[in-house]
Amino acid sequence: PPLAVEAARGWTLTPDGGPVLSEVLDGRPGAPDPGYWEEPLRQYAAMQRELTPYAEAIEALGVPAARPRDLPALFDRLVAGNAALTREDRVTLEALRPRVADWCEELASSGVADSLDHADLHEKQLFAPVSGRYAFFDWGDALVGHPFCSLLVPARAARERCGPDVLPRLRDAYLEPWTGGGVTAAGLRRAVSLAWRLAALGRAASWGRMFPVPPGGPGVAGDAEGAYWLRELAAAPPL
Repeated sequence: PPLAVEAARGWTLTPDGGPVLSEVLDGRPGAPDPGYWEEPLRQYAAMQRELTPYAEAIEALGVPAARPRDLPALFDRLVAGNAALTREDRVTLEALRPRVADWCEELASSGVADSLDHADLHEKQLFAPVSGRYAFFDWGDALVGHPFCSLLVPARAARERCGPDVLPRLRDAYLEPWTGGGVTAAGLRRAVSLAWRLAALGRAASWGRMFPVPPGGPGVAGDAEGAYWLRELAAAPPL
């Protein structure tokens, strides 16, 4: 529980959570075990599945929605409002727009319910486990959307440390809590592939939330990062 709350400013003072995962990994000699993300992802996915019945209630609290069928409109707003995109970028993204809509519809029909998506779950966003339990924090980029979009950031972090061969085992660890819900293993893996690509829209949108621009205003810090993630839509997912 928090030690103190300043509601008017949106500030919360919490107890020290201890070392974060990146500090633990950096303090160990040699290369990390490639499976170091497996248990955190299992626990995180189990939490997401438990939260699926509460997605609308979470959204009602003010967490932005980025559900699969919302994403084509979000794509349009992000492309129109980003001053860092080049002319070539815009041509590429305009050509990609019909496929984005198709991917969104396929993901929406995947049979996996929307839930809470941390949207920035890297190694400095979770505390090392106490009694085997991980604590995930800094939900400032969180969205209500397809839960599998969460896999993008931790999987990229693990790939940077351990190479691309780690990705299938992390995907499978993440999917374990999602089995038994009526979706085949192949269907779950396909949903991961779609969500990996479409998660770029949530990442691009987060920069606009941090550095909002008034309508018609000039681009500000965050446009370059948002443009990077929009370009990532054209990259084939590695899973």
